Amino acid sequence: MAPDTLPPLPGNMTVPPLFGWGDILAVLALVVLVAVTFFVVTALGADSRGRSEFEASLQARSSRRRYPSTDPDGEGPTAG
Repeated sequence: MAPDTLPPLPGNMTVPPLFGWGDILAVLALVVLVAVTFFVVTALGADSRGRSEFEASLQARSSRRRYPSTDPDGEGPTAG
């Protein structure tokens, strides 16, 4: 004959406190890893494109000529 099982005493936990947290932490770690990878790839890709666009805008600004009629100070190279 099998021994009778006694009900657990009041206040005793029947499930371990960290039950199921391993799966949640694994998914959270995966999400963080994907986010960090995304930001690294985005930063590396934007550096090459952004730098050339920035240099192109500097080239465009430095090649403009100022004419005395559009100079707000009226102090161009031919003014006066």
